[in-house]
Amino acid sequence: MGAPVIKSLRKHTNAYLDCHLMVTNPLDYVEPLGDAGASGFTFHVEVSRENWPELVKKIKSKGMRPGVSLRPGTPIEEVYPLVEGENPVEMVLVMTVEPGFGGQKFMPEMMEKVRVLRAKYPSLDIEVDGGLGPSTIDMAASAGANCIVAGSSVFGSPEPAQVILHMRKSVEDVQNSN
Repeated sequence: MGAPVIKSLRKHTNAYLDCHLMVTNPLDYVEPLGDAGASGFTFHVEVSRENWPELVKKIKSKGMRPGVSLRPGTPIEEVYPLVEGENPVEMVLVMTVEPGFGGQKFMPEMMEKVRVLRAKYPSLDIEVDGGLGPSTIDMAASAGANCIVAGSSVFGSPEPAQVILHMRKSVEDVQNSN
């Protein structure tokens, strides 16, 4: 969602508006999205290596919560400097599909990245995106994901509210058992 959509939505809701950008220069989008009222700003670890500290600082200065995402082929260790830095990100998004298209098949092998992050950073918000739905949510939740992005499984369902409730309950059940 671009800044005009965020600005339009913000007029009608106080909901958390999470922006996940797969762009080559995320620094260019911080100000417009912050001014529009975005709540979270997630950029890909694979870009902007030369200015990560500046990027995270600017995201926070615009009142947004910084997050970093990684593609399936990127080693989990790539995000460690951003989580452990002087000005750390507050969320790591593990892509469970190759970014770019909705409706892809969930990649269960990405759950090892989630498990590693949860063991290393027990209080970190860990988000998963791609192929999440009623048949995959338990795997993601039990691996340690506590933030879930679901598109096709929600919007393609005749009962979207039930899908959301099912996934929320799965995450909450795991969190409450720990």
